[in-house]
Amino acid sequence: MPDASHIDALLDLIDPDRTADPDESAQLVVLGLAEKLGRNACRPTTAGWNLLAERGRPFRTQF
Repeated sequence: MPDASHIDALLDLIDPDRTADPDESAQLVVLGLAEKLGRNACRPTTAGWNLLAERGRPFRTQF
């Protein structure tokens, strides 16, 4: 699963207007980007949130 698919699957987990695909959620759990909550629910791990944050972070020229 490429990064774009990971991001879409993570957005499916956190956006209430989108429906999560159970197969994609299971792949995220295996990769450590999500963790299971009960039988049917998942939520992003810190690694999953970091993957989402990297896409929205602007480029910094000074540190």
